[in-house]
Amino acid sequence: MAEITIDSKAPNGTVGTHVVNDDHTAATTQEINRPSVSKKLAKIGWSNAPLDTMLRNIGKGSTNSDKFEFFSVSARDVKCKIGGSTAVSLSKTAVEITLSEGVHCLSKSGVLVVPTYNVSNKAASATKDGAPATTPLMLHIVDVNYSGGKVTVVPINAESGSLNLATEMYRAGIACDQDTAITDDPQAMPVKDHNYCQRFLCTISENAYQAMQDKDVEYGLNDFKEQAIFDFRLQSEAAAIFGGGAIAGENFIDPVTYKRKLHMRGVLDFGIQNIPMQSGDADIDAYLNRAMEELFSVNNGSEERILLYGAGFATKLANSKWWTKQLEANKTEMKWGVTWKMVESNFGRLRGIMDPALSLFGPYKNCALVIDPAHLRVVEQVPMQERKLDLQKAGIRNSHDVVLEESITLELTNPKAHGLLTIL
Repeated sequence: MAEITIDSKAPNGTVGTHVVNDDHTAATTQEINRPSVSKKLAKIGWSNAPLDTMLRNIGKGSTNSDKFEFFSVSARDVKCKIGGSTAVSLSKTAVEITLSEGVHCLSKSGVLVVPTYNVSNKAASATKDGAPATTPLMLHIVDVNYSGGKVTVVPINAESGSLNLATEMYRAGIACDQDTAITDDPQAMPVKDHNYCQRFLCTISENAYQAMQDKDVEYGLNDFKEQAIFDFRLQSEAAAIFGGGAIAGENFIDPVTYKRKLHMRGVLDFGIQNIPMQSGDADIDAYLNRAMEELFSVNNGSEERILLYGAGFATKLANSKWWTKQLEANKTEMKWGVTWKMVESNFGRLRGIMDPALSLFGPYKNCALVIDPAHLRVVEQVPMQERKLDLQKAGIRNSHDVVLEESITLELTNPKAHGLLTIL
């Protein structure tokens, strides 16, 4: 495996790269642009950190700020749900309904579709097995109280009746009078989110290597550097998955050094869907079908997702007829520097690979991350770079040390398009 060092004496804007082959013989020296260092390092042990590899090869953003803001959701929701403490009574006059969610996707003169209901002069609300009515109830929106979480409606195709708590209603367009020239757009669309740039450092010390080297073991300095890069990339992988921002925002103060330290939010910190296997799932195949339905539908996501799974999840997948049959086809595809196992479902396409990082974090070995790559990217504050430390000249110690450094954050949008699966 090729090992990369960077010559600090290269011309401005470039870095000289000295490549050492697998047999530790010198290869041709070349010059590369500094941003490409990250991609070249990603080739070392790519399968040990597949998410980190993908992020280093996919499109990137840039920022000069410690706090990076972005629009998390740019498409309006469709669904809202009845909240409050009592059922809603409908009549020919306007009635105000308290909502538990979804008020910000509504607008005046809009129309709501209610699949299940109990009103007069209409068909039964649902069959005994919970199927929706053949003819849905239609409600016209008279007013929307965004701050109070309430909507005022009038039935269009019914005279009276009631709606139970937690009844779901769906936005289906508007109906304006002939004098209307403009509409009242929702007040909270799109939705903003943020993340913090986390600084990653890795020092590769020749002095430390010399101190631990066992002369009886064939273990060279290049192997030592390669192991340091493995660990550096594992840290980036773990932060991208498990990282969490401080509760008080960006002002997390280290109680020992009294310095502010920024923590990047990982995928799990963005409120993605949590879809564990339940007792009601007949088997693993039934669970996977339910999970794929929830992940691919009603979230404005892509038709293709990536599946990163732990070793325990992979073992349980062996009991899935759907999964094993797909693997027998041995269909793989290279993309973003990773060789993926390709799996087709009735809802969308999956690119799967085992992620050792999940297996290293206890119970997460039984989990899998489903990520929509169209709604995830890395944003760089300081691109990956390598700095040589002249510790001899500084009079610190007789050692040639190298520092790998970068400052990055994640931009995750449309959280409902991502999910955590768990098979216990």
